[in-house]
Amino acid sequence: MTERPGVFRNPDFTGAVAVVTGAGSGIGAAIARDLAASGARVVVTGRRPGPLEALCADITAAGGCAEPVPGSVTDPDHVAALIHRAAGADGVIHILVNNAGTPGPTTPLRDLPLSDWHETIDTNLTGVFLTCREAIPFLGRAGHGKIVNIGSATGKRPLVNRASYAAAKLGLVGLTRTLAHELGPDGISVNTISPFLVHNARLDGVIATMAAARGISTEALWQEYTQETAFGRAVTEADVSRLVMFLASSAADDITGEDWNVTAGSTMY
Repeated sequence: MTERPGVFRNPDFTGAVAVVTGAGSGIGAAIARDLAASGARVVVTGRRPGPLEALCADITAAGGCAEPVPGSVTDPDHVAALIHRAAGADGVIHILVNNAGTPGPTTPLRDLPLSDWHETIDTNLTGVFLTCREAIPFLGRAGHGKIVNIGSATGKRPLVNRASYAAAKLGLVGLTRTLAHELGPDGISVNTISPFLVHNARLDGVIATMAAARGISTEALWQEYTQETAFGRAVTEADVSRLVMFLASSAADDITGEDWNVTAGSTMY
């Protein structure tokens, strides 16, 4: 079969050190695999040791280099250990991908427990603050350090009963824009990717919960959302990972402070 013209090929990251949070499954695992396949030494973290170890074993078997450091990005001590492990003796990190997140509750705000609010904000926003703060000195030594934050178009469009998740993800856009100016003099670029309707196991669970709350079938809700897109379809983890590869590469050295939608056209702002 002939490869179609213009097919994307990952950049060469040989010699680069990359950190990927929330890498045990889904988008984070896809990003870690692509970075490692492109030559980067990848240090991954997540709450569950088992999936991280399995991911790293697969990457190593394929000829890549990956190290698991299990833990939560809400724990400053874990974040410090993660970043220092990645920086190693050379004291350099080239790429930081902040993907760790929790879907949070699907609940009307009036019924939302404070503990659930805090858990969502702590993981999806404060965790990014902690990893960025710890990694900045090591990214500055890379020459053109890259921070890529994985947000969500949910932060920019109404999604009923998803207040804590939406607030955290829009907060990530503000953090990205501010950091872009703070870190520009150090040659560090900071960008956010805002996906929507990424068809994977995590979203299947969210869609099922939302459909049940509305008293409709999951199939009906999927159809409703896909009909809102320009292409009439969901997007994939690979779509998100390809954009990470671009933003982490030298092709994006002059791109910073941006919020990139990966939504098949359902969100254009």
